[in-house]
Amino acid sequence: KLGSMLEIEDEEDKRFIYCATCSEVITTAAQRIEMQGGHTHNFTNPQGISFHVGCFGNALGCEISGTPEAADSWFMGYFWRIANCAECHTHLGWFFAHANGEDPFYGLILDRIQEDAAS
Repeated sequence: KLGSMLEIEDEEDKRFIYCATCSEVITTAAQRIEMQGGHTHNFTNPQGISFHVGCFGNALGCEISGTPEAADSWFMGYFWRIANCAECHTHLGWFFAHANGEDPFYGLILDRIQEDAAS
């Protein structure tokens, strides 16, 4: 499952990002992307719960669940689904895909993941 993540090409690929609960590898620093002008965002859901989220192009350590939802999406034109750690099933964030299925990415809750220190 994580085979492609283990083919290290540059320094950013060597910096793994883990589930803060179980330490499963979720992605790498090289997967950081910007959406709507930034990598990190602060959002509040309809229940009033706030999240500090980072955007990642891929997160192979996540499992996706639920029906794609357009309601209350933080990214215009994107449907969201829940993204949990594939190992311990902790809710790590959301998987977003454009209505046409293109340009998918992950919005991961930053206090639920941890990163290797820069070497």
